[in-house]
Amino acid sequence: MTLPLDHYSRPDVQKEIFEFCKGRWTATHYVDASGELVFRRYMQKKPIRITQPESLIRFMQLRGCHLRSIYATANVYGTVASVEDVYDLSNIRYCTPTWDIDGTLSDWHGTITIANEIVSFLKNWGIEKSLYLKWSGNGCHVHINEEAFSDTLLRERHPLDLAYAVVQYVISKLSQKLTELSPKTKTLVENKMDLTRVFTAPLSLHRKLDVVCICMKPDQLSDFSPEWIGPSSFRHDLSWQESLKGEADDLAEAAYEAVGGYPGSLRPRRRRNMPLDRQITKWLQKE
Repeated sequence: MTLPLDHYSRPDVQKEIFEFCKGRWTATHYVDASGELVFRRYMQKKPIRITQPESLIRFMQLRGCHLRSIYATANVYGTVASVEDVYDLSNIRYCTPTWDIDGTLSDWHGTITIANEIVSFLKNWGIEKSLYLKWSGNGCHVHINEEAFSDTLLRERHPLDLAYAVVQYVISKLSQKLTELSPKTKTLVENKMDLTRVFTAPLSLHRKLDVVCICMKPDQLSDFSPEWIGPSSFRHDLSWQESLKGEADDLAEAAYEAVGGYPGSLRPRRRRNMPLDRQITKWLQKE
């Protein structure tokens, strides 16, 4: 457990994880004494949240388990203090559009090829400054900064509706090209935008691989190599937080008109199934 402790004790790592997780509902992967992964979204019956960089240290151990990976929701909330807060739709201020490119580290060239297609499409819509990518372990996430939508548009549409529509619209428009590339790259691009979706935080360790989740800007894609994600020498671009207000409005309006909003119910509801963290832990154990 030396690697996670050494890595998460670094002030630069703590700062970047905090910058992504602030205002978001945080989730963690722990490793128990038997080496099994344990997924957590709550502590003391409250949603996990990171309130300052140094607070990451208090998550390092939990009931004999050791911290491995850190995630945060696509949604950014007004407040994250109770379970009611994270299921209150009016409490969602922003939502980060994300394309999940599921590949393998051994075929990283193929993943980069897919990412380039998405990036090129977004650039054609005038989205560039608000665009960044994360190499998350085996695959890559393409993100549009959630503040690329104007305040006017966010008053008219729910942030989750906009994020879902944008992601789905781009996948639909690129479906033929992605299908042609898939047999060669063996990668899958998915729209995972939903009410509680989490994505790996920048500079988190992967849950299984000894690699670091790093951020890069679009113009760095062609230079990427696996050496960038090594824990002792990772290469991470601090400018992932850049955004330009309104830069994504044109795409969002076209996407919403073509796709509509998030297809799941946006009405608050009582949870009848087991908590999501328990469902995911159970699924991982079966794997």
